[in-house]
Amino acid sequence: MARQLALVIGGVAVMGAAAMLWAQDSAATASVNALRQQDAVRRAAASTTVPMYGSAKNEVSTFPLAPSQADMQRVASYWSPERLRQASSYEPSTKPSTSARATTSAAEMTRVAGPVRKAATAAASTAGTSDTPPMVGKVFFKVGDKEYWCSASAVHSAYRNLVATAGHCAYALGPDKPVENWIFIPSYHDGVTSAGIFVGHTLYMHVDFAGQGDFDRDYAFVTVHRGFTWQAYKDGNTIRYRTADVGRLEDRVGAFRFASSKPIGRGVLAFGYPAGANPDGSRPYDGQSLKSCRGSTEKKFVSAPTWQLEHGVRLPGCAFTSGASGGPWVIGYNAAKRTGYLTGVTSLTWNLNGGGRLDAISSPYFNALTQRVYNQATRQSTG
Repeated sequence: MARQLALVIGGVAVMGAAAMLWAQDSAATASVNALRQQDAVRRAAASTTVPMYGSAKNEVSTFPLAPSQADMQRVASYWSPERLRQASSYEPSTKPSTSARATTSAAEMTRVAGPVRKAATAAASTAGTSDTPPMVGKVFFKVGDKEYWCSASAVHSAYRNLVATAGHCAYALGPDKPVENWIFIPSYHDGVTSAGIFVGHTLYMHVDFAGQGDFDRDYAFVTVHRGFTWQAYKDGNTIRYRTADVGRLEDRVGAFRFASSKPIGRGVLAFGYPAGANPDGSRPYDGQSLKSCRGSTEKKFVSAPTWQLEHGVRLPGCAFTSGASGGPWVIGYNAAKRTGYLTGVTSLTWNLNGGGRLDAISSPYFNALTQRVYNQATRQSTG
């Protein structure tokens, strides 16, 4: 696909994608083969030019975020305790169009004046403390002069330093470059950051997202530095802060296992931090606690031409709003062991009945191309 499209939300272009394959019978196998042929034609015909900020190899785009210790300290200083406290009270101003069936769900952080209307019901539920996966959290980042958050999770790698999220939660297609000041805070709730703050080191994604805005490739893997927490101390009558090392991400909170090329039409558990408005203006979530949706994905492809989405999978009945992008889709989740297999990330929210409430989410399909991006990301050590 040679087209490049962008949706401007809150003054910044963000993109999302979903792609899921069904391969359980002969008809589905034919669909998978057809998709592979389409991918081969597309890759041959489409330009794989990567923006000046990164490089590409084997269809994997690589972008430095904060590769040096000096860069890491700069980003850490930006997200000071005061700024994080302020960010935790932000609510997104993004309002999905009532005429749109699907929209991205990155949340812009901006103060909202006046009362907030609450929805009477919501499909998502709060993840209880006993089964909350500690490896799920929020990513915060900056595009232009605005700050945003998304959802994300730690995923296993040999160097125990890897985060999975949506592509539009790490790369801004409008300015055509990675986002700035990217950090991951696992186990986030109500502004609490005691599990650590992990600064992004390097971004890995498929070339078709960075180069063309291909929504079938809206996934990203980010390696992170060792984490830290802010430690308060008194300097005379002044409270100051210094960083305290908390070690490697996976050592700190664990991680999901990566899985690709799994059949759909099966049970999945999706996690995220939704916070935005429904089309009717109601706000059922505040983004300060982890929510979950449990259900079975549809056994068919979904498409959204506006998003260059051709093969997507959808989880109906999940009422997540903006802020949920990048949250993990997990199969085989074991609450006791707090682990499972990562098979997708939230990319789009859907308004299927055209009413006032969002009622479905979709994810990119984790296939052999996703595996290639993941494999390359796992090879990087960050100390």
